[in-house]
Amino acid sequence: MKSNSWWCILAVSRFMSFQAAEAASPTPAAMSEAHRWAAARLAATEETKAIEPFFSFTYDGKPSAELLKTWQFERTSRPLDAKRTEHTLTFTDPKTGLVIRCVGIEYRDFPAVQWVLHFKNSGSKDTPILADIRALDAGVALTRDKQAVVRYAMGSQCRTDDFAPQLARLGPDAHTPQGGWVGEGNPVHLQSKEGRSSCGTLPFFNVDAGQQGVICAIGWTGDWAADVYRTDAEVRMRAGMVRTHLKLLPGEEIRSPSVVLLFWADEPIQGHNLWRRFVLAHHAPQKGGKPARVPVCFGTWGGNYAKNHIAHGQWWKDHNLAIDFLWIDAGWYGKDEPKLGANVFNSHWGELVGDWFPNPGYFPEGLGPVGKALKQMDMGFLLWFEPERVFQGTTWSREHPEFLLGPVGPNYLYNLGNPAARQALTDELVKVINEGNLSCYRQDFNFDPHPYWDKADAPDRVGMTEVGHITGLYRMWDDLLTRCPGLLIDNCASGGRRIDIETMSRSIPLWRSDLPCYPGYSGATIQNETHGLGLWAPLNSGVCDREDTYMFRSAMGPGLCFGMPDFEKDTNKHFAIDWIRKRFGELNRVRDLFLGDFYPLMAYTAAEDAWAAWQFDRPDLRSGAVLAFRRTGSPFASATLNLQGLAPGAVYRLTNLDTAKTTEATGRQLAEQGLPITIKDRPDSAIILYQKRP
Repeated sequence: MKSNSWWCILAVSRFMSFQAAEAASPTPAAMSEAHRWAAARLAATEETKAIEPFFSFTYDGKPSAELLKTWQFERTSRPLDAKRTEHTLTFTDPKTGLVIRCVGIEYRDFPAVQWVLHFKNSGSKDTPILADIRALDAGVALTRDKQAVVRYAMGSQCRTDDFAPQLARLGPDAHTPQGGWVGEGNPVHLQSKEGRSSCGTLPFFNVDAGQQGVICAIGWTGDWAADVYRTDAEVRMRAGMVRTHLKLLPGEEIRSPSVVLLFWADEPIQGHNLWRRFVLAHHAPQKGGKPARVPVCFGTWGGNYAKNHIAHGQWWKDHNLAIDFLWIDAGWYGKDEPKLGANVFNSHWGELVGDWFPNPGYFPEGLGPVGKALKQMDMGFLLWFEPERVFQGTTWSREHPEFLLGPVGPNYLYNLGNPAARQALTDELVKVINEGNLSCYRQDFNFDPHPYWDKADAPDRVGMTEVGHITGLYRMWDDLLTRCPGLLIDNCASGGRRIDIETMSRSIPLWRSDLPCYPGYSGATIQNETHGLGLWAPLNSGVCDREDTYMFRSAMGPGLCFGMPDFEKDTNKHFAIDWIRKRFGELNRVRDLFLGDFYPLMAYTAAEDAWAAWQFDRPDLRSGAVLAFRRTGSPFASATLNLQGLAPGAVYRLTNLDTAKTTEATGRQLAEQGLPITIKDRPDSAIILYQKRP
């Protein structure tokens, strides 16, 4: 950063004292070098730190860099806890009464900072136009021959390349853009699509400026855009909502996207692992002071009789097969004609969103008996909703049209920016959650909201409807978590199209992509989801929709959804008990290891004639796991994998879960000579557990 990043100085200065046990892998020496780099770039003085903040905007046609020098300024600080301090910068325009609060958090246990901007009209008249709000406008130094690499990832679009890692180099001929968003290429332009934050591109990127860098997360569940470009001395980053061009009415207040920066040293993978640890510590749902456990679920279609849902749960209980949640998906609500064998393709689930009452044909006594029965089985209850989409003719559309935006086609958007609408929906959801004794509220979102926001905005209020909706979404989720203690939120949006640092702090994506709904969902596809998303979001869940060891292991993670959509929906399905018991036994041995440091051991590829392999390492547990996959077309029966993150002089005991064979090797041998693995069949897989000897 430059002199503008005043509280970054405080965070980065902790590099020197940052405990090695809490870092992903960087040694104290490497962290010291990162500190010297960051301190040199972030040095500030009392005269400059208040007037060059690391955000930007225009106001009445004038750039913020000029305006803020003349505005009133105040700074306050307060400790939040032993690991976090909150700093607030307040800027006030004496002419119009516009007040800007930049609220930032300094982390003491990680080299990270975050902030969010709040804009309020404290005057008695409408403000001039506030536009081009960039919550981030800052830079990182270049040291590797003035070269830099930007690492990011595709988002989810129900494609085989969902979450595919991307890499862009910023060449020496890059230039500084003169306002607005720049085009593709160099500079690198990243952007979401049509109002869902991780549709198209994940809202994270890693700037590698030469053995040091910074990971940036954009916390906004609507449309965002970012430019990364270089000057002679640094890589500049600019990010914010795609479009803001608005006036504020007297007393009106809005917020910007949040921004998180995490500084790293050494290699980019160390930065990603430091990021994973940071997310688990500070931006993941917590239970008992620890990250909430990602559940293992049995998934069923919602359009089924209550007695059959209960029988599904009882089957797992009777066979002493522990699952965390029975997952009841769409189709449980409204007045669709009940039938056995209903599924996503032959029912009217999409035309009944807005009728949030149990289908009396399936649930004649409501959801209560199902929730009660599952609780008696010591099993949680996950239930699907899509409250932001309202189909024409349903209850919400008839009784409360004032709560809706649109329509666009047959669908309305429920306007969470309307406080009365948000409160009414929250109350209704709490009612259903309590009636069914739900453990997990699953929120889906299967259409693009941008056309609704765009249509609702006046020319001098561009961005206001989106801001209201997204901040309303956060408020609703926060209220649900407060009013329903212990509730877990599953974040779905046609798969993983709403994954960002704000949703990750409140929820877990248990359904990463909608590809399992369609034929052709392969092991390679699941593996690549784990590879791509694992660099950014440590809490997520894969899906296995068949009794197949290769597919099951491909879907393994800290949790897993087993079942839907292909299993029969009556109670006569005979599962292979021994196979399920063995697979779930394996999952229980490795699931906690997936919360460790993540090392892809082979390059990402969609090719079926290749291998995929990765390592999850838990230094705190002195153990880890290696998962290797020989894909359908691979001609190679053996591979040697060079492990990472191990103590060179330590001895590790390795166990192959398929053969029960054990071996021992030092960390240096496993890193330099590698771990040989043979997989005779294709497609097939191997799991190797290792334990560091005392």
